[in-house]
Amino acid sequence: MEQESIYKSPRKFRNKKYLQNFEAAALKGEHLNGDYEAAAKFDSELNIAVIGLGASGGLASVLLVKNPYNKIFGFDEKPPFSTLLPTGGGRCNLTYAEDDVKEFVKNYPRGNKFLLSVFSRFSQSQTRKLFEDLGIKTYVQKDKRVFPSSDSSKKTVEILRKHLGCQNFKYIKENVIKIEKLNGKFILHTKKSKYEFDVVIIASGGKNDGFELAKQLGHNIIKPVPSLCALDIEEKNFYKLSGLTFKNVEAKVNKYSAEGDILFAHKFITGPCIFKISSLCAYDDLPFEITLKLTKESREEIEEYLKNNPVKTIKKAFSRFAPEAFISEILKINSIEGTKQTAQIKKAEKEILINSLTALKLHVKGRIKDSEIVTAGGVDLNEINSKTMESKLHNNLYFIGEILNIDGFTGGFNLQNCWSGAYLCAKNIN
Repeated sequence: MEQESIYKSPRKFRNKKYLQNFEAAALKGEHLNGDYEAAAKFDSELNIAVIGLGASGGLASVLLVKNPYNKIFGFDEKPPFSTLLPTGGGRCNLTYAEDDVKEFVKNYPRGNKFLLSVFSRFSQSQTRKLFEDLGIKTYVQKDKRVFPSSDSSKKTVEILRKHLGCQNFKYIKENVIKIEKLNGKFILHTKKSKYEFDVVIIASGGKNDGFELAKQLGHNIIKPVPSLCALDIEEKNFYKLSGLTFKNVEAKVNKYSAEGDILFAHKFITGPCIFKISSLCAYDDLPFEITLKLTKESREEIEEYLKNNPVKTIKKAFSRFAPEAFISEILKINSIEGTKQTAQIKKAEKEILINSLTALKLHVKGRIKDSEIVTAGGVDLNEINSKTMESKLHNNLYFIGEILNIDGFTGGFNLQNCWSGAYLCAKNIN
């Protein structure tokens, strides 16, 4: 699909070829010489506030600042795109290479219907094209995750920040604490000053200050809770297994299921599989029970192996299916002698050991504070136009990124929500 221009044709200047050249130059951070200055005087400048300069607010600023008649003021206590630095383990997992939008949105426990509209207007493939136009080449891993060719979040951030090095962008290292609308203008308050704007984009992520600003303008907030987080478990015996990893685990909580790697840490379990299951049951009451299938082999396959290896010790035989440290702990907890031969194992002992591998039950008593990657909940999507990201309550007010009631699994899905929302928002403003 051809990427639609984010620059609307001016009322008094509709030379299509010139505008295409202007956009191409703008994406490269250049400005065309010639008669654009005179031709563009048809309109007055727009003063635009971007509250939050993470992925969504940062990209919206990059796209808006290319139009010299936009004056962008970015509010954030951290420099633009700082939130990108730790993503993808420092490699910056930009998105996920799935062209089928219906399949893509299955990776969002909340907001998937809303995103069908958003991604049909600006998809992951269009996102990759946009990043290449901005000077960031990408590649696709075997698991479909998309990374910059540099494999560096730091280099990616450096390139994006260069696009904000224009006279019509100003970074204000302040936190907006209050917002109000008077006579068609937005008045922003910080601890230091007060500002007036024509357009406001709130892209402050899943933080309480952003939700508070939305509420000040009459928006409903779906209760924010941690998503993609580590889970605190009651079983103290497993605390000493800190650092132990299991690959391709199947996890189940009530009607939910997830697959992936898990890591036992001190007092909690974490890893991609746990992040996914924690996202699915983000609003479930605590405590709850999680069942883990730690090995790819079935009960029948394990029993068959034991039958065919009667002289092996119990400990050695079961260590074929899981790390020895884990098997040793299961043996200790249940007072099973690991030096016995498998032929001597009692039925009840065998049942305990096989269940520990194929249906280990742990009891989750909490979600680890500040471990969440994203937040579930946020601005009610019923109050946002999915074609433009504009508020249905106020003209010229936009919400993009994690502040919305949208959250996805790990793998580039949360960033894609940011990129697409930023593009649609900037396109509508321009």
